[in-house]
Amino acid sequence: MNLYIGCNGHVAAVDPATGREKWRTELRTGTVLSGNSRQDVCILEHERRVYAGTHGHLFCLDAETGRIRWTNELKGMGYNDVTLAMAGKSVQYVSTHTHTTT
Repeated sequence: MNLYIGCNGHVAAVDPATGREKWRTELRTGTVLSGNSRQDVCILEHERRVYAGTHGHLFCLDAETGRIRWTNELKGMGYNDVTLAMAGKSVQYVSTHTHTTT
C-alpha cells in the first residue's frame, strides 16, 4: 500500500512504513505553467489508479509505477484547481486548505 502525495505539479508514491519515495511523476499540462510551477495537485486513488487534477487538466496514473495512463485537457473548463470525486470519496480545495471526505 502506498501513500500518494500531490505537490508542485507532481504526484509521488511513498511507502508509509519507511517514508521512502517509490516514484515521482511530473504532470505536464502543455501550458506556460508546467509541472514544476508550484501548481496545486488534487489526487484520488481508486482501484490501482491515481487520478490527479491540476491547472485545469486531469491525469490517470498507474498506482504502482506512476506511469501516466491517460490525460484529459478538460477543454473549455479553464485552468483552475480540479475537484475529484469517485466511489463515495471526494477531494477538493477550499482556499489554501484541502478537505477530504469519505
